[in-house]
Amino acid sequence: MCEISSSICSSPIGHLAIDYCPQGLHFIIQVPTINDKTFIADENQPIEIVSTTGKDSLPKSCLQWLDSYFHSNEKTLITPELCPTVITKNDSFQANVWRTLLNQVHYGQTVTYGELAELAGNKRAARAVGTAMRRNPFQLIVPCHRVIRSNGELGNYAGGVRNNTKVWLLKHEQN
Repeated sequence: MCEISSSICSSPIGHLAIDYCPQGLHFIIQVPTINDKTFIADENQPIEIVSTTGKDSLPKSCLQWLDSYFHSNEKTLITPELCPTVITKNDSFQANVWRTLLNQVHYGQTVTYGELAELAGNKRAARAVGTAMRRNPFQLIVPCHRVIRSNGELGNYAGGVRNNTKVWLLKHEQN
C-alpha cells in the first residue's frame, strides 16, 4: 500500500493537483474548479508548488517535466516516475492504452481513438480507448488531449467540461 502525499502546483493552465508516493505519481489533473467557463491560460505562469500535504516532497522530475512542457522548446521530455501500482492496473487493456499513448504519440501529434486502439493491439476497441482516456489519472503526462475523433473533432476532454484546455494544449504543442 502506498503512502500518498499531495501537492498543488501553479501552471499556465491553472492549478494542478498531484498525488504521489515514493514510487512515483498517482495522478496529476487540473483542480476540479477549472472548467470551460473558468479556464484562463497564462503562458507566463511559472510552475510553483502552492501547497503540499504528506511526508514526501513532490518529485523534482515532475516539476522539471512540467516546466519543460510549458516553458521550453524541448519536444522530447523525460517522463517522471509513475507509480507502478497505478500505471500497470493488473496489465489491463486500459493500462496498455495509457502506456501506448505515452510511448507512441509524441509531442505535437494527434491520434484518433481508433488508431490508438489499433496501436494498443485491438483495432475494434475505440470505445474502450475512450473509456481509458476518461479514466486517465496522468493528465498531460499521458497526453489524452492528443486523442481526437476520426472526423477531426476534439471529442470531450475531461467529460466535455475542459474542451478549452484541450484546444489550448494542442495549440501550445504546435508552436
